[in-house]
Amino acid sequence: MSQATRALARPETRPGSVLVAGSSGKGTTCRILAEVLYAAGLHPVLTAHGARSWPDGWTRDGAPRKSIRLVEVDAAPLVRRIPPPAAIVCTNILRGRPDDDTAGAALTAQLERAIRSLPASTTLILNADDPRVASLAASRPNPRLYFGMSDPVHGRVRKEPAAEIPCCPGCGERLSYARVYYAHLGHWACGACGLGRPDPTVNVTKIGLVGSSSSRLHLGATSASAALKVPLPGIYNAYNALAAVTVATYLGLPAWSLRAVENASGGPMRMERTRVAERDVYLAVAENATGYTEVLRAILGDGEPRRMLLGLSAPQRPLQDISWIWDVDFESLAGLVPTPVLCGNRAADLGVRLEYAGWLGTRRAQGHPAGASIEPDPIRAVRAAILGTPPGQSLWIVSTATALAVIRSWLRRHHHVPHSVAERAERADWADRADCAEPTERAEHRRQRRAYRQPSGRPQPERAGAAG
Repeated sequence: MSQATRALARPETRPGSVLVAGSSGKGTTCRILAEVLYAAGLHPVLTAHGARSWPDGWTRDGAPRKSIRLVEVDAAPLVRRIPPPAAIVCTNILRGRPDDDTAGAALTAQLERAIRSLPASTTLILNADDPRVASLAASRPNPRLYFGMSDPVHGRVRKEPAAEIPCCPGCGERLSYARVYYAHLGHWACGACGLGRPDPTVNVTKIGLVGSSSSRLHLGATSASAALKVPLPGIYNAYNALAAVTVATYLGLPAWSLRAVENASGGPMRMERTRVAERDVYLAVAENATGYTEVLRAILGDGEPRRMLLGLSAPQRPLQDISWIWDVDFESLAGLVPTPVLCGNRAADLGVRLEYAGWLGTRRAQGHPAGASIEPDPIRAVRAAILGTPPGQSLWIVSTATALAVIRSWLRRHHHVPHSVAERAERADWADRADCAEPTERAEHRRQRRAYRQPSGRPQPERAGAAG
């Protein structure tokens, strides 16, 4: 029996489950933590995204292990359906749009109510760099662990283009920031009431971004330090890894088990990698200004040019506002993507935004911005993008969920991405779009194709040649 299993077998240290909540990063945090738990000799049972789950008490090699359930949750089900957990992790609380904090305020209120309904023994593992997360249920006596960034190089002094600085959770006055890592996450303080960022239990002292596919984190903790390679790029994935490491610290797992972070993956459409016709293809979903900005920074942050397919789609009835694309920080990454391919039923709007950001030059050709290839149909667009990527190079696909799900469904039917029973059991919002049984999938694909028809009813452009 391993050291971790012996410790967790004691009644005073036995966990029931670990819940992971927040606006983003929940699934990736669960996947990273599952790898660490498995390396420590435990049996992680994941729900919601089901990256790696086996029958309770048994593992891939058939050996019995102590089970720990990891549950990715929204705030509301915490109160109604989930038994009291041993710990709850909150990754972040982000705005849906910079000028509208309805979603962020609602999630904050839900989490506040949920935490207040939990036993006082439940440990709170909170992001110290997010003022709303760090201040959740501040009057409760629950044990607390904090995680945060302390790298002085990657912290930006200026305000993020896609972020609105939130008000102080204590007095409502505006917060000030010594540095910002992304969105409103950073070193914050209130000059009016004195509330400030708590000292993290586990922090990242140095971030080394390794190309567009991974990063290296130097961790500092109250008890030890370590250096880890995270096989996922970007500051936001560094936060996900840091949250997982903090849970491992809470569970008392051995330091050597943290090296299993290197085995983690982001999951479907979260920096998902596949291989098509001698080309690596990466899929990354981005649903708002903060998400789009951070995904692009993760891919292009090293300053190397890359081939990209960018997607933007939105329901036509009712017409959905896409003005958030003007808050994406395209400007700082101009000149790094030669001839991007644009897809989705709002691809033309995305082309206009990229032209103003300096991605496409100033001339126009045939009614479209110069330097861009616009194909509303996602499948035709991905075929053209694959053909336009030289063999041996990589293609990065960044898109809102609907168009990206259609692309992934097409790749899966051609056996380029996994097609398993466990994958079909993922969350309903993805299943409704692409990850579902074959007859439903075909019907959904036809429906999506109809949604991408041009408003004028004119025929679509000629089909690009098949790839792969």
